[in-house]
Amino acid sequence: MQKKLSVIRNTTLSYAGQAYALLVGILIMPFYLGHLGAEAYGLIGFFSVMQAWLQLLDAGLSPSLVRAVAHQQGLPAAERSAGHLLRSFEIIFLPMAVVCATVIYAASPWIALKWLNAQTLDSETLISCIGMMGLIIVLRLYATLYKSGIQGLEQHAWLNIANVIIATLRYFGGLLLVSSISQDPRDFFEFQVAVGVIEALIFAGRAYQQMPTPHLLSGFNWALVKPIIPFAASMSLTTVLWIVLTQLDKVLLSELLLLKEYGYFSLVALIANGILMLANPLAQTLLPRLTVLMAEGRHDDMHSLFLAANRFVCTLLFPLAAVIGFHAEPLIFSWTGDQAAAHWSHSILLWYALGSAIMAASAFQFYLQYAHANMSLHVWYSVVSAIVTVPVMFLAIHYHGAYGAALAWFGLRLVSFMIWPSIVHNRLAPGIHSQWTHDIARITLMTAVGIAISEPLFRMIARDDRFTTFLGLAVSGLITLTIVAMSYKPLATRLYVLFSKPST
Repeated sequence: MQKKLSVIRNTTLSYAGQAYALLVGILIMPFYLGHLGAEAYGLIGFFSVMQAWLQLLDAGLSPSLVRAVAHQQGLPAAERSAGHLLRSFEIIFLPMAVVCATVIYAASPWIALKWLNAQTLDSETLISCIGMMGLIIVLRLYATLYKSGIQGLEQHAWLNIANVIIATLRYFGGLLLVSSISQDPRDFFEFQVAVGVIEALIFAGRAYQQMPTPHLLSGFNWALVKPIIPFAASMSLTTVLWIVLTQLDKVLLSELLLLKEYGYFSLVALIANGILMLANPLAQTLLPRLTVLMAEGRHDDMHSLFLAANRFVCTLLFPLAAVIGFHAEPLIFSWTGDQAAAHWSHSILLWYALGSAIMAASAFQFYLQYAHANMSLHVWYSVVSAIVTVPVMFLAIHYHGAYGAALAWFGLRLVSFMIWPSIVHNRLAPGIHSQWTHDIARITLMTAVGIAISEPLFRMIARDDRFTTFLGLAVSGLITLTIVAMSYKPLATRLYVLFSKPST
């Protein structure tokens, strides 16, 4: 019971911290668009894509560190060696970080002049900003490493307080800069470099405090790293393929679209990524707990937790994605106040939003394999998905541009979601697929019912101004979420008992 409460507490803390960071970013980004202009905002969007692709440098090491540190928590204190593991990973990261920063700096003129389609930003500004992107990425790479060690220790309260502080500094500080001090993109990226230094130092300090090494100059420990290599190797391959699956469209469109249009597309990508990110706080607390339950041989408890977590995420994300997708144009207008951005994005956001919700739900098949430390199925899935995705996305973008990318994104996610979960469940957790299918079908059907019921009310509330449009969206989302949640019998029963209980 205590461990169950711990999972709930840690998940709540993770959602509070990451929801804050996510919402602050989503709320402030339109101000960046307004103060910096569409091209500079497109440059920020390109930085996000570059950062995602350069997660390849991590090569699955950070998730492996999370699992290794979490596994050591079950050992006597004298046998733990998390500090040596952290130092070994730092040394592995060092040459990759140096190469990353050097290559980006050297390639910045080519990217600025040959790849990006800027019309108003001068080449000197573009080259300078792209060069700084490499340094920011290196700093965040190390910050992620230190966060992974802290996550493995399940210190979620501290971790999320620190994330809130960094998010506040990054977004509100950036807003103050562009609104009151300078609208030069170079100043914006210089500020992000400074925030990256502070972030890396904060998380490094905590990691060293909680996972100390005997000596400051302790070196690489092959004996500790060697057992992790098989798991890390499979994670590395799947990380590479995951980035191909989720970022190929954004890279291709960065070369095809005008930088101004890419700024509009970055709004769509931000919302779609936000839907995916909403599942991350749960994953951060779920993965260590699933791993511990497997190590203790409590398979039934692990499966129950898996199904409950999947049910919770789908109950939250399916209604959210449906409301966003089916009201894409009014949503973007109420969010940004930019009618041109809303009109350009609305048909694209529909398919990206729905596809992102499906992808977030699909990630649970990875969580199950992670807990079993058996990634062979995930490797094959990632390879086949990449083989199919690459030509489909190339053709879709070549013939239909951003709209083709959106349709391909949704179609590929839907097809895999209809096939893959049953394979994973039958191999690793026989007996849970029937309940999983029932949950998904119920949530999907009730989401459609909720959208249909709330649509007349949305049209009644929403006018031509941003406030009433936002209010209509909020009401529609609340109604849809309530209908989906009430369709789950245990929850509906609890609410019925609560509201029917006589007052005293």
